[in-house]
Amino acid sequence: MDKQKFLNYALIAIIAILLVQTFAPKAPSDAAPAEDLQIVGTATVTTGSAVTISLKNNTAAPLTLPSDCPSEPFTVSQYINGAWQPITATAAAGRCSTEPFVIEPGARISVNYQPWQRELFAAVGRYRIEIPVGTKTFLHEIEIKAPNIIGQVWRMVFYRPIYNLLVGLTDLAGHNFGWGIVLLTILIRAILFVPFQKSLKSQRRLQKIQPQLDEIKKRYEGNQQMIAMETMALMKKNNVSMFGSCLPILIQMPFLIALYWSTRDGLGENTFVYLYSFQSNFNLATVSTNFFGLNLLGTGAQFYFALPIFLAVTQFIQMKLALHHAKKSQSDNKKKGENAMADAMQDMSKMMPYFLPAMIGFLSISLPTAVGIYWGTSTLFGIGQQIVVNRQIK
Repeated sequence: MDKQKFLNYALIAIIAILLVQTFAPKAPSDAAPAEDLQIVGTATVTTGSAVTISLKNNTAAPLTLPSDCPSEPFTVSQYINGAWQPITATAAAGRCSTEPFVIEPGARISVNYQPWQRELFAAVGRYRIEIPVGTKTFLHEIEIKAPNIIGQVWRMVFYRPIYNLLVGLTDLAGHNFGWGIVLLTILIRAILFVPFQKSLKSQRRLQKIQPQLDEIKKRYEGNQQMIAMETMALMKKNNVSMFGSCLPILIQMPFLIALYWSTRDGLGENTFVYLYSFQSNFNLATVSTNFFGLNLLGTGAQFYFALPIFLAVTQFIQMKLALHHAKKSQSDNKKKGENAMADAMQDMSKMMPYFLPAMIGFLSISLPTAVGIYWGTSTLFGIGQQIVVNRQIK
């Protein structure tokens, strides 16, 4: 294996590792001393983010803690005017369990305050959770902060409009969360139809002039400057962009991330601070999170990984359609290594129809099913659009 090809494979591996580290759930660390009850949680939370704590039993006997449903679990206080003031909240029907929290010796459980968050942690400030165990009381402080300027712009431009669209479309679809996601996806793809169409056409044009590009490499073998000049002239003449094939994914990314934020908590109480005033009375209790037997609040590991497999297959079909009818190079017999960068790009092009679908399928196993529904709907839309482009260019 030559050096350039090795670097190419290494780059793909690094990208995959970074994506896994970004989206994989983070396990809480055991930084605190080993008390009887160890509370682990983020000390600083941005407005709208879910408040979750992890409780670990460091004793030799099981610990049983009352749930207090429909009230919030444990005592929550807010620091107001120099003193801690207890605050209370009530969860909507069916949003919490009356079963006590039982923690086996050495085990850990997670307590999510999402059902009570709109009333408990909506405002910026300092909060404290108190958990009595026997004669001891264990404390955990949380500070709710407003996002920085970049975060505020992100929420205003991308997240908040998409989140409110999702809520509105869910309401329109009979309070079915899954159909709300499908409608939102189709709407986003319709809005982005024109730039997607231009990008896909640019990609098909690049495939059509590939034999001419290979001929340029053969004609000016060893003269990289002339190859670069002639290549750029040919691409300009045929209205082809070198990065045209990457543009559809790049355009999707802000919307995908915003939708991931919108769906990761399943329209949770914590995100209601971003609802527009005309939707502030949206009734969360009536929302159905079941979509063709899939629990949209769970991960993709349902029904024998049916959704990840579906996403990988449809992504593979879309990429094969994007590369279909590409004319084979007329200079396949040229000496290997005459253009190391071109060889590396060609190797990457051959790998991507297999690597990218596999990566998407793998990542969707740990992501919320709602995000997988978005990606699958978007891919099906893209397959149809790619078929249209292929016929037009042909």
